[in-house]
Amino acid sequence: MRSAVALWMILAGALAAPALADVPVEVRAHEEAFARACQAGDVASVLALYADDARVVWPGQGEESKDKTGLEKLATRFCKETKGLKLTITSLEAKSLGTDHIGVLGHWEITSIGTDGKPIVAQMRATEVLERRGGKLQYVFDHGSVGVPPAP
Repeated sequence: MRSAVALWMILAGALAAPALADVPVEVRAHEEAFARACQAGDVASVLALYADDARVVWPGQGEESKDKTGLEKLATRFCKETKGLKLTITSLEAKSLGTDHIGVLGHWEITSIGTDGKPIVAQMRATEVLERRGGKLQYVFDHGSVGVPPAP
């Protein structure tokens, strides 16, 4: 009897381990898909990463949306119209919020080319909630901020 219980515990642990181990990999893949699509100016692929009712707040006054129409405007302005855009994930943390939701805290470096032709580099933080819908992850909340510069 004891060996049967031990075998069951080993099997249960082995079956549960891949699901837990895959969450950060899956989240990183989702974040990297955003970076690739946005850098390429592929707004349709950016939109596909978001739920239809996603709430988005990006850095910049007034950069908020409650639906795909609003998000399309934000993504077009940022992903298509930012000259020399490069997005780099510098850190990423994910925490399960139940079976279908994942909380994400990420730090990004955003590089672009200014109107003077010189590079602009900004550090951004992102706080997100991803939800599994139809077998795939989608952003349902996406809040990005650059913070206030340190005092001189």
